[in-house]
Amino acid sequence: MKTSLDSRTAGSTGLVFAYAAMTAAAIFAYLAIRRYGDTLHAPVLAGPVRASSAVAASADQVVAHLLLALIVVIVMARGLGALFKAFHQPAVVGEIIAGIMLGPSVLGRIAPGASACVLPSSVAPYLNVISQVGIILYMFLVGLELDPGLLRNRGRATVAISHASILAPFLLGTGLSLVLYPRLSSGAVEFTNFSLFVGVAMSVTAFPVLARILTDRGIHRTRMGAIALTCAAVDDVTAWCLLALVVSIVEADTTGALRTIGMALAFIAAMVVAVRPAMVRLTLLYGNRGLSQGIMAAVFVALLACALTTDLIGIHAIFGAFALGAMIPHDSSLARELTDRLEDLVVVLLLPAFFAFTGMRTQIGLVSGAEQWMLFACVIAVASIGKFGGATIAARISGLGWRDSSALGVLMNTRGLMELIVLNIGYELHVISPVLFAMLVLMALVTTFMTTPILHLVAPEAERSGKEAADAPAAPESTVKLRLLRPMRQGILVPISNPDKVRPLVELALAATGAGDAPPRVAAFVRRPVGGVRSGLREVEQRVVPRSVALSSALDYALEHGGAIVPQASWTDDPARDIVALARRTRARWIMLGFHRPVFGADFRGGAVREIVRGAESMALNVAIVVNAHEPHGGGISAVVDDSPHGWASLELGARIAAGRRCDLHLLYVSGSDDGESGGAHLKEMLKTAATRVSRVDAKTIRAGTADEFESQLNSQLIIVGTNLVDEIGLAPHLKYEKRCIVVVQGSLMREDDEEMAGEAGLAN
Repeated sequence: MKTSLDSRTAGSTGLVFAYAAMTAAAIFAYLAIRRYGDTLHAPVLAGPVRASSAVAASADQVVAHLLLALIVVIVMARGLGALFKAFHQPAVVGEIIAGIMLGPSVLGRIAPGASACVLPSSVAPYLNVISQVGIILYMFLVGLELDPGLLRNRGRATVAISHASILAPFLLGTGLSLVLYPRLSSGAVEFTNFSLFVGVAMSVTAFPVLARILTDRGIHRTRMGAIALTCAAVDDVTAWCLLALVVSIVEADTTGALRTIGMALAFIAAMVVAVRPAMVRLTLLYGNRGLSQGIMAAVFVALLACALTTDLIGIHAIFGAFALGAMIPHDSSLARELTDRLEDLVVVLLLPAFFAFTGMRTQIGLVSGAEQWMLFACVIAVASIGKFGGATIAARISGLGWRDSSALGVLMNTRGLMELIVLNIGYELHVISPVLFAMLVLMALVTTFMTTPILHLVAPEAERSGKEAADAPAAPESTVKLRLLRPMRQGILVPISNPDKVRPLVELALAATGAGDAPPRVAAFVRRPVGGVRSGLREVEQRVVPRSVALSSALDYALEHGGAIVPQASWTDDPARDIVALARRTRARWIMLGFHRPVFGADFRGGAVREIVRGAESMALNVAIVVNAHEPHGGGISAVVDDSPHGWASLELGARIAAGRRCDLHLLYVSGSDDGESGGAHLKEMLKTAATRVSRVDAKTIRAGTADEFESQLNSQLIIVGTNLVDEIGLAPHLKYEKRCIVVVQGSLMREDDEEMAGEAGLAN
């Protein structure tokens, strides 16, 4: 024990020493770069071209142009974002490209008249104001999404990996500035300011995009995923602090910079000592009263005050917004509700304005000639090698394998929107020229775009659990006859989503539940929010339980009618897969789900329903699809049956509901042409089985015919029929217009003892 402790202490001491040596070496390296860079001279060039503030058009014309610009920008951003997402790319890549396409680089070159109509120069100042408000709110939401738990108890190795992924590209970027400064900067810009901004631009990682990639691939819970999230969180905080330092240096002389840094430290201390406890108290107040307009007003006043304070200090308003978001408890309902209310407004309306304004600034045509394109290639190489190499080597030294270390390096090279925010700050401070601005914007696009395909090559996505079950071949069509008197220990699983269709499903499930049966499990599967600021971590980790109006409606119905249900709410990315997985985990006997009617056609087994049915085929599990979810009360129940697993399952469900409602059960036995005398024997067996549970049962044998002839035999408000008979009788087109409640049953093809043996074998393996 003592030897192990000593070795662990020695390893920790060595890591601290290596980290200190790395930091010291980086400082000395930058000082050497700065000393040499001060001897360089940049040409006297025009500074960044600012949008003219002179507005020749009338106010009404400006408003009209602004509204038109926002419409076009939003449509383009959403369209290209969805297109890139369909190809498994972050949507932000498409949204950034949409802004560039509407600027002088594409639309301005192809159709100058259309460009002048959509984004005239008179709109630029107003678009800038809207985009600045959007970025302030965006950084507030990023702060809300930041989990301080990722920054604690993760070990020194993670901090070392994160800082290595910052220091390496920072030093390479400042080294590259020795080449870029004489060619792409202006004599009015000091080398120190230029090199610092280039270094920071190379060092940024987009935490929201990285977290989204991890959760979408389902690898956020792996060791590599947890380290990547922690490194990105540390990277985010460190990079913003570094940027704030650089901004303070750029906007002030040495004495002013020291004063700005001191005021920034005082601001951070005030946020931790005073604002953080106030936000905690506000979350408690929210828990008692809900998110009222008064609480929203308090949050917005605090947000604007923090943004204004950091702006007056000289480190930009976005830092105050980010700091306030980080002070609100990450897992609180207040943080969740604020994100829900603000994210759509920010992502859909305000951020596209920022992309459009960035696109107006980005002039790709300024990058011309072989030399400048070679410099652009060097920018991408330095950015990628710095991020990838720094994170990969540090991760390998910390004990990760080469595969996980390489995947971590690829992930840390994601920049996305965060890079654009840094670049726009540098552009506004006249530190970055229009040519270099265009290069760095393209670099942000390229590095973000290549993350997903390279990650797929380095760390192929693991097969999702449950896929094997969905793709497994069906068991042989052999089954034991169901014993209706046997209690259902596992009961009925009722997945719900539409509040309007909940009450009939719960009513049927309660009626089908006998005295000795387990109560129905009513599960609301809520899709995890996608895109935008939200990383999805709170939802995936179940740290925040989703709110479901449908589940509240189910609880209200059960309370009104004295029934007992087991409520459950879960986040999901794939409802069909998660429903089947929950049924397998809880060993449910039935799944009873509603049917989402298609606009065209009448396929009641489309979409998620089809996937659930397929997943249930390899389990001792019946599926009841309530096609027309009316609330039928009174009258008898008609069960259309035959001697197949689907027919016997229809008989079981019909008998259970009839017993629960204490009503008649009408059996319609569909006899085939080759049944002969066996058909009568099967019907007698079914009658005998149903009579053990239902007091009044009658039966009739019919031949399979047309749907109209068959429908004339049905007089009940609730009809239960097997999926095979729906197809055989040709009843599917009538399901769309049927005003009665129809339940289509997919019977299990696997015996219960087979399922138990399969489950035991799975546990043994």
